[in-house]
Amino acid sequence: MLKEENDCDGTGIVNQYYEKTGYLTRTVLIVDDEEFSRNILCHILKDSYDILTAKDGREALDIMTERGKEISLVLLDLMMPVMDGYDFLKAVTANPQLSSIPVIVTTARDREEDEIWSLENGAADFVSKPYHPKVVKRRVDRMIRLRETAAMLNAAEHDRLTGLFSREFFYMETERLLERRPETSFDMVVADVENFKVINERLGVKTGDEVLRHMAERYREVVGDRGICTRLHADVFAMLVEHGDGSWKQQLFWQWNDRVDGIPLQNMVIKYGIYENVSRTIPAFGMCDRAVLALNRIKNLYGRYVSVYNSSFSDDLFREQQILDSMEQALAEHQFQVYYQPKYDINRECISGAEALVRWVHPRFGFMTPNQFLALFERNGFITKLDYYVCEEVCRTLQRWRQEGRDLVPVSVNFSRADFAVTDLVERITELTDTYGIDRGLLHLEITESVYTDKPHQIIDTVKKLQEHGFRIELDDFGSGYSSLNMFSDLPMDILKLDMKFVQKNYSNSKNILGYIISLSEWMNLETIAEGVETREQVERLKSFGCDYAQGYYYARPMPEEDFERFLKEAQRKSCLLEKHAAGSTVPGGGECTDTVLIVDDNTMNREILRSMLEDIYCVRDVSNGEEACAYLREHPGEISVILLDMVMPVMDGFQFMKRRENDSELSRIPVIITSEPGKDSELVALRIGADRFMGKPYRTELVRLSVKSVLRKKN
Repeated sequence: MLKEENDCDGTGIVNQYYEKTGYLTRTVLIVDDEEFSRNILCHILKDSYDILTAKDGREALDIMTERGKEISLVLLDLMMPVMDGYDFLKAVTANPQLSSIPVIVTTARDREEDEIWSLENGAADFVSKPYHPKVVKRRVDRMIRLRETAAMLNAAEHDRLTGLFSREFFYMETERLLERRPETSFDMVVADVENFKVINERLGVKTGDEVLRHMAERYREVVGDRGICTRLHADVFAMLVEHGDGSWKQQLFWQWNDRVDGIPLQNMVIKYGIYENVSRTIPAFGMCDRAVLALNRIKNLYGRYVSVYNSSFSDDLFREQQILDSMEQALAEHQFQVYYQPKYDINRECISGAEALVRWVHPRFGFMTPNQFLALFERNGFITKLDYYVCEEVCRTLQRWRQEGRDLVPVSVNFSRADFAVTDLVERITELTDTYGIDRGLLHLEITESVYTDKPHQIIDTVKKLQEHGFRIELDDFGSGYSSLNMFSDLPMDILKLDMKFVQKNYSNSKNILGYIISLSEWMNLETIAEGVETREQVERLKSFGCDYAQGYYYARPMPEEDFERFLKEAQRKSCLLEKHAAGSTVPGGGECTDTVLIVDDNTMNREILRSMLEDIYCVRDVSNGEEACAYLREHPGEISVILLDMVMPVMDGFQFMKRRENDSELSRIPVIITSEPGKDSELVALRIGADRFMGKPYRTELVRLSVKSVLRKKN
């Protein structure tokens, strides 16, 4: 309520109106053929208003057509040449753009019939000549205030963008309509455009607003006199419609074949939630909430466009609230438990690591899997606490295994989009590994590709910092969302984790796509993991494509920590634990060399650099030229698994060595990686003379290791 002492004349409402419309001053249009009369009115009003003048009705109409939004009121003489006041009033009343502007008629003729005619034909008030300044000023002030107050009330009742009812007024009108028509059944319908922000981002907010106005007009037409509409917020609309025979639904859910500003809308996906036969015992906003509950059931589900509310949705909502109410206590009481699912090297059939997965042993609901609570936590932000909790539990477990002298395997931990909103994420994770004395290479961070769609530059910078601190990054669920070739070049990652749908599909296109992605990953020096592997046939198919690792029910289900420890112990007994991490060690080691690398380079420093990068994984030998390499290979047949060959050397350079290899059947079986200064055609020349791979200088540890691993995988 307005305070009388501060706003007794309605100035506050008026000022709010002008702030909303953008016009900070009021303008009065004076229409009179007599200059003397125009000057008198200008003198009376000039201190309070901006003044426009016209000599006849035709000139006045032109001014109003051009500047109608600025004009607050018209003072009109009836007797004028060209177009008199009578015709002017008729023209203004017939024009919907101008009819809302109040008109005060002024005339020297003191005839009652003129006043009656004017008021009946659209005039708002009537003043006679000669003018009394205070009377004229008071009537102009009063009429403008009335108009502005009405405009403010109308603005409160209607959404400014679409012209539909405002949300609050829609709720009021819903309850009034239900009261007026107690025998009629109504449905509440909520409509939401899927990924509407894409329209705003790609086409601009202006086009987005045009689309919303177009939708509002369509919904207004469909509902007609059978109900009412509103824009609840953003791109979400609500309609209260007579239930009837449901024929209106066909009109509502039809294909959008329209175009807005030349933009086709046929690909715009709209989802609808319906609360049928609304109960009059619940408030209007509760009816909308039930329709929204139904709509949320089909969000992001392909091919589902309409969902009808039933009472079980409310039961689910109540359960969700109980889960949210107990989450903090659950974290404090360690009700969340970490399960481990092994990862396997599919070429050597050995355990290579594990993924940490969370389970909740709830005191009321019992054992709960992630799909029962993670989506809720992602929406309310609790996921950041849970992810950090799981990460710390994994670090604590790795520390205990090391202290007990167990062989360690890398464990991957999932991080969600919300985690990257935490500004000190890198510091928090590095502090964890330092606190528990964990080699950072043992902690892999799994990030879904959808994380990168929100503030990509900020997230990419954060992930790069994590890599610089020694963490390995796994891109999880690749292929489940907005995958593109750009992701390979833009996103920092070490391991690509393929979505299980790629693995489980059997048709030919799936196989082609899977093979292409694995080949591309290999070219980009990325390791690949396939999840969801359930059959031996899938394993063999993955091996044929060159996939590195796999996990799934074929190998093992997720298991509690104690069971996983026994699982690792059994794997160690059977000698199928890959790339062991000795207790207390910070680098891979402890196992017998299964492959030997021969480095051929006349530069002693280059040989030492390559040796330091590889000797913790492979047996390494080195010689200074091609002639020495040939001699070593003759003396040690079958020992060397891969050759790293420099091109420029004395005695026998890389070109001469490759020529000899071409004519030697035994030598040609050993894969060769050519190392050389990068140049425009260096890689092309290397591949043309028979190299299996090219590696430019200066050397990068991760690239060297992955290159050797890649050619060995092909050989095996």
